Amino acid sequence: MMSSYRDLFSQACKQGLPPHEVQLLLEHLTALSRTALLLRMDDPAPDRLPQQLNELVQQSLTGYPLQYLLGEWEFFGLPFFVGEGVLIPRADTEVLVETALELCDGMFAPQVCDLCSGSGCIPIALSRHLPEQASLTAVELSDAALGYLQKNVQRHHCSNLTVVQADVLTWQPQQLFDLITSNPPYISDQEMLELQPEVRWEPEMALRAQENGLYFYRVLSKRCQSYLRAGGWLLFEIGYTQGQAVSDLLLAEGYTDIRLIPDYNGNDRVVAARWQPAER
Repeated sequence: MMSSYRDLFSQACKQGLPPHEVQLLLEHLTALSRTALLLRMDDPAPDRLPQQLNELVQQSLTGYPLQYLLGEWEFFGLPFFVGEGVLIPRADTEVLVETALELCDGMFAPQVCDLCSGSGCIPIALSRHLPEQASLTAVELSDAALGYLQKNVQRHHCSNLTVVQADVLTWQPQQLFDLITSNPPYISDQEMLELQPEVRWEPEMALRAQENGLYFYRVLSKRCQSYLRAGGWLLFEIGYTQGQAVSDLLLAEGYTDIRLIPDYNGNDRVVAARWQPAER
């Protein structure tokens, strides 16, 4: 007797996978929308589907990221290709994009740079929501992440976004920017030992940072001074315990108007600071 979609759904849930993850895997394997799948739950499933679903369920149960199994994930209402070697976009990072858009409000042609771009979720979301006259630059070092970044730029037709492969710790652009964003590595050595199993599949170079997680904030706060326009803004995503430490670093470097912006759970998530060299 052939299994129905409902049978396969129930069997996967009984193995310990959350229902919403089973739903996403079935949508992925069948290329059906959520509504279409729900309408067909009592129909016979294709012959190959039970084995295909079981293979993905078994991988997921080992802690392998659901997002990698699906091959894409949504961020700021947009789908992004993801896979091994690139950081998975997270909803908390949307706060960084929202803050950047607010600070660019009223600018006719903002010049924006994103450092440690990974999948490109931050600069691509900005590209899609800023005026078409805006110019954006995305900087990424990793070969693996760069491949996803380039594919996502093509997917979303971001003609005003330039991709640069470079080390943000040494890169020196030949222009000034109105706004610089970055979600750099910020997880300390101790925190790396406590990560959830699925996070450990993500690239360590996008997660771990020396100096108790503060290394990139210290170096970039210095380096960005040379390519931030006077009055321009530097925005960092931070770990929820790092708000005061990163704010203090920026203050010591001469930044002004330092702001802490919480995420949707009320935790510190973004630090925004203005570069006003004349005020030093």
